[in-house]
Amino acid sequence: MKSTTQHLLQFLLTVMMITALSSLLFATSTMAANSKSSDDGSDKSTLSYTPSESPLQDVIDAQEKAKNSDTLLLVVLGAQWCHDSTGLASHFESEALQPILEKYYTTLLVDVGLLEDRRNITKRFDYPIYYATPTVMIVEPNTGTLLNRASMARWAHADSIPLIDYVEYFTAHGELSEHEIAILQSYTPTPEEMSYNEQYAARLQAAYEELSPLLKDDIKGDLEGDTMDNFYAMWKEVRQFRATLQKELMERTQAQLNPSEGVLETKKATLNEHGPFSWQ
Repeated sequence: MKSTTQHLLQFLLTVMMITALSSLLFATSTMAANSKSSDDGSDKSTLSYTPSESPLQDVIDAQEKAKNSDTLLLVVLGAQWCHDSTGLASHFESEALQPILEKYYTTLLVDVGLLEDRRNITKRFDYPIYYATPTVMIVEPNTGTLLNRASMARWAHADSIPLIDYVEYFTAHGELSEHEIAILQSYTPTPEEMSYNEQYAARLQAAYEELSPLLKDDIKGDLEGDTMDNFYAMWKEVRQFRATLQKELMERTQAQLNPSEGVLETKKATLNEHGPFSWQ
């Protein structure tokens, strides 16, 4: 009979394979170009990313609700202008997935607006920043342990993921055993890695703040000529930067959460240096 750690390794490897396959579906166009608002009525989801005066408090309240209901906490950071964010919301309301979410999760959608800073939310669960919209966080509410940190990157292209993958993913995480959760709780980055993550999260948020007013104009259709070209070039560069950061973070996580004969392997993290943006 397989040990629990072997089952967890198989689970992690399965999630990694699904993530890799889903990445092949990712469009090469910019998220801004593809992520239009649902003003045309094409998005029929009633779930939405609604602006809030206190998004962190919303998360704290949802975490307390999850504790009281003995469910996991599911936090999604996204935006109405983002095609993948609204696509994920639509999947959440499907007949196949909705009962799974109701059974296992207390779900909260958090609006990031025009790339606003939400690090006070992500850092609450020991995650540096949202690297994409949507960012899906599955949390054990009593300890605040982020259970899906090794596979979060796949949700950057949530609208391209088949519904069956949603069902399998959220069922698998909802049915993690106490021992499997305890292993995931053992994830501990080194002080050097924590400092590195914080440094590059700050750089990414600064880039978001430069993109924000241009994104606003792009959504309104006010960009044209060189300004539009420059915005799309900046967006593409930031997209590559954030995707690379998250990919490397996932690889470091997977290297640590690699059970071997029931013992976690601690591998030295590779912390790559990244140069400034072309416009800096």
